[in-house]
Amino acid sequence: MNHSEPQTLIVSDSQADRRLDKYIRSQVKGVPATVLFRLMRTKQITVNGAKCKPDQRTVAGDKVRLPALEVARAKPPPAGDRKAAEQLARRLSRHIVFEDGDLLVVNKPANIAVHVGSGVKAGVIEALRVLRPKEKELELAHRLDKETSGLLIVAKNSKMLRHLQELLRTGGEDIQRYYLAVVAGGVKGTGRQPQRIEVPLRKTGAATVVDRRAGQRAETKMWVKKPWGTAGTLVEVQLLTGRKHQIRVHLQHLGHPIIGDSRYGNPAANRAAGEKGVRMLMLHACRLVVPLPDGEVLDVHAPMPPAWNKLRG
Repeated sequence: MNHSEPQTLIVSDSQADRRLDKYIRSQVKGVPATVLFRLMRTKQITVNGAKCKPDQRTVAGDKVRLPALEVARAKPPPAGDRKAAEQLARRLSRHIVFEDGDLLVVNKPANIAVHVGSGVKAGVIEALRVLRPKEKELELAHRLDKETSGLLIVAKNSKMLRHLQELLRTGGEDIQRYYLAVVAGGVKGTGRQPQRIEVPLRKTGAATVVDRRAGQRAETKMWVKKPWGTAGTLVEVQLLTGRKHQIRVHLQHLGHPIIGDSRYGNPAANRAAGEKGVRMLMLHACRLVVPLPDGEVLDVHAPMPPAWNKLRG
């Protein structure tokens, strides 16, 4: 364990309106929440000289006085992480499609993880932190599966992160998330009228299954676009909720799994696509429509991966 020095934190504008305990833990890494609660109860942590509570909201300009704190020693990053992040950063530098002072949007290639994990030395967020070293608060606002390509939002400060996460948490269509997918078989319907898929889903280990009794609400809209080659159909989908693997499981449930899906897909359709040179999950986050705090609306698009066209020949 290490010990930090006594200090006074001044809450910045970007850190306003956070729970006090979460704010402190974001500034002093490795402090257990139980320790903070005890120090607040005994007035060893104060805000503007007064006793405070863990769930009170921070205000810009607040002076948060901290005693010396015992913090967990940070684990050194696994060997090779920095090099892997730098290599990925060079690749991703060509895929940033929008950036301003509060956020950036990257068009993630397929088969790149969004963050470090088992067997993954560097993901999108680690690479972006290499690309933008002065941005100390870069965080993913949401996730994409490793196999899925397309638009991914990264917040540059905690205020924007909280705004985006609140929009996603409330559900509905506050953030409009559209995907393109090529599915196995011919799908009936037209692009004018969407089909609404309302099938509850439940996580079970690393997978997701349909469960009408114990599953969570999951809703997807789907528009049929056009045939894609002789054995597939291009569809557009909109997420209305954000369950794990939602689009993949909903389309499988309809009898038209996404081509290239090794978990939920059709092995024969996947083999046929591979023979034509398409060896990826054919699911792409193609459009994001995001209301911003200032009342403006961000609307960004990303074209489908060119490799998908090989399946049409």
